[in-house]
Amino acid sequence: MPDRRGEKFPNNRNHQISPQVDFPRANTHQFYPYIMNIFVTGASGRVGSHIIPHLVSRGHTVTGLVRSPQAAKKIEALGATAVIGDIADRELLKKHARESDGVVHCALNHKTNNLDAEHRDERVILDLLADELEGSGKALVLSSGSGTVRPGQDEHSPSDSSVLTRAKTEQAVLAYKDRGIRSIVVRLAMNTHSADEIHMFEALLLRTGKQTGFLPYLEGVHWSACHADDAGLLYVLALETAKPGTVVHAVQEFPELKEIVEVLGRKTNTNVRPITKDQINELNLGMVGIFLQLHQDFSTTWTRQTFGWEPKGQLLIDELNEASSAYFQAA
Repeated sequence: MPDRRGEKFPNNRNHQISPQVDFPRANTHQFYPYIMNIFVTGASGRVGSHIIPHLVSRGHTVTGLVRSPQAAKKIEALGATAVIGDIADRELLKKHARESDGVVHCALNHKTNNLDAEHRDERVILDLLADELEGSGKALVLSSGSGTVRPGQDEHSPSDSSVLTRAKTEQAVLAYKDRGIRSIVVRLAMNTHSADEIHMFEALLLRTGKQTGFLPYLEGVHWSACHADDAGLLYVLALETAKPGTVVHAVQEFPELKEIVEVLGRKTNTNVRPITKDQINELNLGMVGIFLQLHQDFSTTWTRQTFGWEPKGQLLIDELNEASSAYFQAA
């Protein structure tokens, strides 16, 4: 893929921001009115693969880190340049971070079944990326989660580390702004979904149903949801114009957990039953029990107004209702 950085977007300027950049000038929201080369980790995943088309369609170039030739073909078809490797390869990460105009970190190892360990490893990687970007004024975007946001809070509310340890990672990334890095945190909806594959949380619910004989839910609990394509667009809008230390909420809606579970039950012929918090411990639901209690209802107004973001993708309940049997069998 040719290097197109510096071309008009919409005017022709040097693509580098000076290390002496005066960050407070960012209230103009005009950091990158030109083409960037963005390095994306986890590029073939659900979020990464929905970020790439928006970057490419807006004139940017993308280098994506993937683990396999198959994943490389996937993102190359989207218009990205693939690099086959692993986030454990520190020198590879440093090289591509250094050569980029910004980094979007989407990769996270979900195979350990130990969230604390996963988040500790992620922090090491982010600190390494920050070391490479320090003083450059370039963007470093963290894919965080909305599980750290309490009901009634907004984008300016601090993340709650008593809920999930990843909140500490989010806080650390935001502090990178003091090191001359345009740090951005995208708080993804619990269900950042797309019709090509069932989301992890719905899959966990279905697996729980196989163990318990029914799909459990708590009355009055709402989860957050957003179509992955809408979330991908928000990443790009934030990359182009966000101030250092910015948090955005990539959330489209707050469907009721009861409604989600009822659709899952109907589509898979599984019984559905409300339970209490006490029964969560009795059923030994583990991590699923934590998510069943995670009620979400917070503001996205600042994100929508600041970046002109208007999510238009398919709603979660509609996706579940229209999905084929193969969609649910993948769980």
